[in-house]
Amino acid sequence: MQVFKAFFKLVKKYKTGIILYFGLCALMTVLVASQYKDEDKKNKFTSESYDLIIKDNDNSKLSLALIDYLKAQHSVEFHDYSEDELKDLIYSEFYTAYIEIPEGFMEKHLDEDALAVKTLYDTGRASGSFVELQLDTFTQGILKYENAGFDLDDAIANTKKAVEAENYVEFNVKNEDNESNSKLYSLFLFVPYGIMSMVLWCVLPVVMRFNSKDIKSRTAISSISPCKRTLALFGGSTIVGLMVYMAMIVLSGCFLKEYLFTEKWWLSALNLFVFSIVNGALLMLIASFPPEIIMKSKDVLVNIITIALSFLGGIFVPLELLGEDVRAVGKFLPTYWYAVGLQKIEAGSTLKDVSSCFGMQAIFGVFCLAAGLAISRVCMYFKES
Repeated sequence: MQVFKAFFKLVKKYKTGIILYFGLCALMTVLVASQYKDEDKKNKFTSESYDLIIKDNDNSKLSLALIDYLKAQHSVEFHDYSEDELKDLIYSEFYTAYIEIPEGFMEKHLDEDALAVKTLYDTGRASGSFVELQLDTFTQGILKYENAGFDLDDAIANTKKAVEAENYVEFNVKNEDNESNSKLYSLFLFVPYGIMSMVLWCVLPVVMRFNSKDIKSRTAISSISPCKRTLALFGGSTIVGLMVYMAMIVLSGCFLKEYLFTEKWWLSALNLFVFSIVNGALLMLIASFPPEIIMKSKDVLVNIITIALSFLGGIFVPLELLGEDVRAVGKFLPTYWYAVGLQKIEAGSTLKDVSSCFGMQAIFGVFCLAAGLAISRVCMYFKES
């Protein structure tokens, strides 16, 4: 208990660093969350818009309705060109198609020998065929409604409603990178780097103070065994890590209101909880080495550890982009199994499916604690000899 109390007294001296790193993580959280806008909403379908030239020789209710429909779908212009000029403009892709409505179109549209709308487009491009298909769909829709007993006005109105794609087609919002990863996945993916950075930068110097020659000698002649001392330091480091964990959970929760207390959220939070404990064990492994070596290169060492674990574990780079050799190395790291677990959670896996990833992280933590105790014993043996 004495070691435990002394640990938190020293942690208070580094509270400024913890707040600073937490502020950086908060900024990253805001930046990631700002790239997602109302995930639960859906985008309405919009078809491609093309440049058309229309000539209306009928100027009737039906022809005007047809032009209004095309205006709603495309950019429509009215010019008087010769056929050769039209072919040149369409071939040069200034326009997609030319549409000419013949005189008497409305009067004869119900007759067996109804006048056809003239279209001119490049048959080598699908855009022209698409416009003609829209045109035929609209005109045939009006005919079917009229044949069913509707007057022309009702037939036009019902056809406009029937061919409106927004009434029956909708796409889910996707990320700009066209991936299906949700906001929850993206926010929880980078948090381990923040927790590692905060704990290693701000708590490692505290643990190293206890490993200094004077303090360690005093502890050695006291009634506190080396094992209890190590476990007390591990407990203190873990509590600090869990405090950071809770702060990050609350912060991310502000941007994950639609996910809060869902199964995915609980599993992601549990995944991060396990990693936070394992991170405390990793700190104890690093601190088991002689303090004079660690403190001289602390800044470089912490950067190497946090960045290497993040890259090899799939935090900074998606696991799919890592080579087989890199992934083989990553399987020995807790960040790898954290990322794999998060991918499974994103895919809808249950606790039973993700528990193996939790177990692999826990095994790494146990290994770090055991290795830390062994290294401490070896270092003490060499000093005594």
